[in-house]
Amino acid sequence: MKISFIQPSRNNLRYLKWSYDSIRRNQGDHEVEICVADDFSTDGTWEWCQKTAREDSNFKYIRNGGPTRLGHTILYDRLVNEVATNDIAIIFHADMYLCPGALDAIEKYIE
Repeated sequence: MKISFIQPSRNNLRYLKWSYDSIRRNQGDHEVEICVADDFSTDGTWEWCQKTAREDSNFKYIRNGGPTRLGHTILYDRLVNEVATNDIAIIFHADMYLCPGALDAIEKYIE
C-alpha cells in the first residue's frame, strides 16, 4: 500500500521526531511518504525538516513563513492538495505514534 502521512506541526519538534521515527520503524513493507508542514515554528522544526529531506527521499515538507500561524486545518488541506502524491492519506498529528502492524490493519479495512 502507498500512503502519505499528513503532519502539520508548530513548535512540537520533540514529538515530531518521535512520531517520524515510529512511522519509519513500523511502516513494514508499505511505501510511506511523510508530509510535514511547519507552521512558523521557532524550535528548529524547519531546520530538522531540511535535514530530514536530504536523508529521506520520501519526506516532503512545506513552511508557513509567518508572521502568524495558519493552523492545522489550512495546513492539512495544503499538504493533501499540494504535497502528498499518494491516493491514500492519513492525518497524523505530530505527537502521534504508529504502532507495529497498524498499516497492515488499515490496508485490510481499505480492501
